[in-house]
Order: sequence, then structure tokens, then C-alpha cells
Amino acid sequence: MAYSRASVTAKISAPAEKVWEQIGSFANIKPIMQGAIVDCAVDRTGTIRKLKVKGAKGIIAERLVKYDSLTHTQIYAIIDKPNNIVPFVNYTATIRVKPSTSRSCTVVWSSRFEPKKGQTAEGCREFAKGIYETGIGGVKKRVVVSKSPDKSPKKPKKKASSARKK
Repeated sequence: MAYSRASVTAKISAPAEKVWEQIGSFANIKPIMQGAIVDCAVDRTGTIRKLKVKGAKGIIAERLVKYDSLTHTQIYAIIDKPNNIVPFVNYTATIRVKPSTSRSCTVVWSSRFEPKKGQTAEGCREFAKGIYETGIGGVKKRVVVSKSPDKSPKKPKKKASSARKK
């Protein structure tokens, strides 16, 4: 079977370091997945994680292949048997955060995989892109919240009334 690829690229209006703090943590993927991941258990070495997906039976086991905080790159692979809950096998993904300016960056989340028997390459690409868009969307929400918690307009303060002359 031939390999297929999927990729999502998104510009985020936040510094690369801030975005990397959210998306670069292999052990802490649950917060950015906006409820899609209900549990993330990591082994003692910090290189194997088991993900419980909302509404799905079973888990997805992933291994951290490479982590580079200088280049803001993370590579991971699905390591469990081909009968897991995803529509592909031989899956490896890369997350990269590239600074654009001091206040913005670009996130590229991409993968290479083989569709399982009975699955189409296009269906697998759409499945993977949905995962990446959910994660990137979760990062955007978290960096915006941590960047500026309250954007509501401030009400003018009332001036203290001075005593009236009689």
C-alpha cells in the first residue's frame, strides 16, 4: 500500500515560544484537544502516551520519536496494533512551530501514513486534518486567553461627588 500525507498550516498571532509551550508538550496534549481526548496517560520515561478518545472504545498508543525545543519540532508515531481506532497504519506525525515575527508564528502539523484496508487516502487525510485543526484551534484559544484574559471595554469610573456648597 502507498503512503499518503496530510498537513495543516496555521498562522497564530502569538510568539512561537508561547505557542510551543502549548503544542510542544507530548505529555500535555489533552488541554489543546478541546474535549476530543478524555485521558492522556504517559509512561515513566515520558516517551509513550496512551490516549483515550471521546466516544471511542480503546486507546491510541503513541511514541515520541524526536523532541527539539530549539527548533520547536516534535515527531511522534502511533505504535499500537493496526486494529486501533484510527483509519490508518504506519503513522508518523510532525509538529513544527516557526516564528514569523516576534508576535506571531506558523504551526505546521503534518503526517505520513498508509490507509487501512477498506479506507481511502482522502478519508484518512480528512480524518488527520480534523485532528490537527482541533489541536491548533485549542492552542489558539489558550494563547489568546493567557495573552489577554479580559478584552471587554472598561466602564468609566464615577467621579466621587464633592460636598455641595449651600
